[in-house]
Amino acid sequence: MPVATKVWTPAAACTALLARFGPQGWWPVTPARGSAPAYRPGVWDELTEAQRLEVCVGALLTQNTAWTNASRAVSRLVEEGAMRLDRLASMPGPRLERLIRSSGYFRQKALKVKAFASHARGKRGGLRAWLSGPLSELREELLSLHGIGQETADSILLYAGGRAAFVVDAYTLRIGSRLGWYGPGSSYREAQAFLVSKLPSSARLYAECHALFVELAKQHCRKTPSCEGCPLRRGCRHGRGNEG
Repeated sequence: MPVATKVWTPAAACTALLARFGPQGWWPVTPARGSAPAYRPGVWDELTEAQRLEVCVGALLTQNTAWTNASRAVSRLVEEGAMRLDRLASMPGPRLERLIRSSGYFRQKALKVKAFASHARGKRGGLRAWLSGPLSELREELLSLHGIGQETADSILLYAGGRAAFVVDAYTLRIGSRLGWYGPGSSYREAQAFLVSKLPSSARLYAECHALFVELAKQHCRKTPSCEGCPLRRGCRHGRGNEG
């Protein structure tokens, strides 16, 4: 007799992934007495201004590279006492390039970091106040800055601002299309609209779900999927096709 196939909703999928992988603790930030960004599973305390800036800068530096490379660059900036808006905005380009070299594309990224810092330092009340503004207007403002696309803007809003902006990355697009939530050619906004329509509007929930999707993609839902042991296998077209 055929085994009944489970159809995963985004909420059910996130619950199953949390049960398997546990809290992920995104976005990693440097603790008060630490020297490198660290994940904080299950911790949702208020970020300091320096930690908010770390998230913003990290979102720019992790573009087109692994987080480990971006994390080393963030650590260099912290070690050099440069993780301040005024210092990043005024820092000579060659020095900033040297500090963030590990992140790759360091010349382009130095320009992005300086553009962001120059814009943000003029905001009254600091990053916390600025990022608490009207969400749609703030998103458009971020998108107008040099080097900030949709994924980076939403990462800043969600992880630095604590705003309910679901981050859609290549992993999210891949997982959602395999589960039948949206087509493989769906746009960022189409995938985001689907997910936010199916999940309660919660920054904590969005952050945890996004991080769990990344973990699933790393362990199982790769370009060539490794379906054995995947917690969502029973509701996935690829998983069903790979069942023995």
